[in-house]
Amino acid sequence: MDNRRVKITKKMIKDAMLELLENRPINKITVTDICKYADVNRSTFYAYYDTTIDLIHEIEDDVLNQLPPLSKELPIDKQDQEFIKTLESFFSYVKENHRLFKILIIQNSNNDFNQKLIETVMKKYTYRNSNKKIEKYSYIYCISGVIGLVKEWINNDFNISTTDFSNLVFQISSKAIEINDNKIKL
Repeated sequence: MDNRRVKITKKMIKDAMLELLENRPINKITVTDICKYADVNRSTFYAYYDTTIDLIHEIEDDVLNQLPPLSKELPIDKQDQEFIKTLESFFSYVKENHRLFKILIIQNSNNDFNQKLIETVMKKYTYRNSNKKIEKYSYIYCISGVIGLVKEWINNDFNISTTDFSNLVFQISSKAIEINDNKIKL
């Protein structure tokens, strides 16, 4: 089958799912609903997906694969401006794809997606402290907090500029990561 046609068909199915997710939870969406909305038949849906959950997982993976790269060498205390630029790139991506993020992290209350987001961001960071466990917990705390801030930012229609939001996240996160690992033993 023509690769271009496959992409177009899958996009129609994904768009239908997103439209439906804007108005109802995933457990209330059927394959029939998606097919009607996408104007495809059930066999077309099943040619690409086994379940609606498989479809949502592919949408999530698409979003996560499109995240802008984070600098590999980010000793935050040495390259503040580089890190802030990375944050700006990430938050610009969120803002440009606000519909997707609103559906995936707010409307759907999708803890699976939030966990995947945390894991994806964690894989892109280079740990710098001698106590890897403390640093890992610090980063998880920061990323979870950032997800909460992003939810609020989206809900308030991005009422803070991307630059100001990036600076705010940087300042808050820097404080959390400054934990002295000599005082805590794990």
